[in-house]
Amino acid sequence: MDPDLELISRALFCATAEATTVPELGMVISRQIAQLVPHDGYMLRGVDPLTGAACFLAKEHGYGATFYRALETEEILGHDRHTVAGLVRSACPVAVLESDAPDRQHSIQHEEIMNAAEVGSEMRVALTLKGMVWGVLVLLRGRGSRPFSTTDAVLAGRLSGPLAGTLRQYVAGRFLRPVRAAPAPGVVVIDSNDTIRAVTVTGREWVRRLVPENVTADEDEIFAHVWNIALAARQPGRQALSRIPGPDGWIVLQAQPLDESGPGGVAVTIQSASSDVLLPAAAVLYGITPREQMVIRRALDGLAVKQIARSLNLSLHTINDHFKAIYRKTGVNSREELISSLSR
Repeated sequence: MDPDLELISRALFCATAEATTVPELGMVISRQIAQLVPHDGYMLRGVDPLTGAACFLAKEHGYGATFYRALETEEILGHDRHTVAGLVRSACPVAVLESDAPDRQHSIQHEEIMNAAEVGSEMRVALTLKGMVWGVLVLLRGRGSRPFSTTDAVLAGRLSGPLAGTLRQYVAGRFLRPVRAAPAPGVVVIDSNDTIRAVTVTGREWVRRLVPENVTADEDEIFAHVWNIALAARQPGRQALSRIPGPDGWIVLQAQPLDESGPGGVAVTIQSASSDVLLPAAAVLYGITPREQMVIRRALDGLAVKQIARSLNLSLHTINDHFKAIYRKTGVNSREELISSLSR
C-alpha cells in the first residue's frame, strides 16, 4: 500500500472511532478521502453484510431520495450496469460515470438525475472486505469540475478494503443491543405501485427513528429504507431483512408479500431486533465462531455453565474459555451483560 493510502487508512479508523452518528461517519470518510480523491459531494450507503439490504445512508451535496430509490431498484432488479455484485467481481471495484461522455453514461433516467443535480461526474466504489460487502461509496463532482480520472479510480479502489473495515468498525461499535424502551412493532403497507397505503402509529414512530435527529428529510427520504426492503421482498429467493444500527440500539426491518401470486402489495414490519436476528450479525461483526455461537444460544436459553458444558459435551474449562473469548471480542464484561445485550 502507498504511504499516503496507509496514513489515510489509519486516520479513517481513528476518526471513525469518534463518530457517534451516521452523518458524522459520512463526513469523516469524505474528509479523509478528499485528500486523495477531491469531490464536491458524496453518498455513503451501508449494507447488511448478510442480506445485502441497505441499513444506513449518509450524504452531502449529492442526489436526493429519487436517486437513492433508483439506485436500490436497479441494483435489486439487476438492471444496473454497475451493480455492487458486478463491481465486486471486477478487477477494480470502481465505476466512473459522466453525463457528457457517451461511453461513460449510465442510462437516460440516470443522466436526467445527474443533470438535475448538476453533477458532471460520478464514481461508485464497492466497499468489500474478505469477500463480504459492507457498503457503497458514491463520490460526485459538479459540472465544470474535472471529471474523475483513471488515476482517481485506482486510488479509490485501493481504499475499498480500508473503507469496508471502517464501516465494520462503526457498526460493531454501536453496542450489541436491541432498542431500549422500544414501542410495539410497527407496520407499513405498500401497494404494487410503491404507494404507502397504511402506516400504524408505531410504524410511523419507528420510521422516524431510521432518520438521524439532526437531519431534515422529506417523506421520500424518511421512507427510503421501507421502500427498498419492500422491493427486495418481491424478488424470489432474496431475504428481505435489514439490521439497522440506531443511536440507542438495533432495529430490524422485515418485509413479506401480501399476495404470493405476484409482485403486489408488501407489508414491512419494523421493530427492535431480537437475539435470533442479532446473533448472526454479531458473528460477522465480531468474528464469533460457530462453537461460540452455540454457547451464546444456550446462555440465552438460561442454561448454567455446567448445563452448557453437558449439552455440548465439553469441559467447564473449555466453556469458560469460550465465554472469555466472547467477552473479549464483543467488549462486554460478563455473562449477564452479554445476555442483556442480545435480549429485548
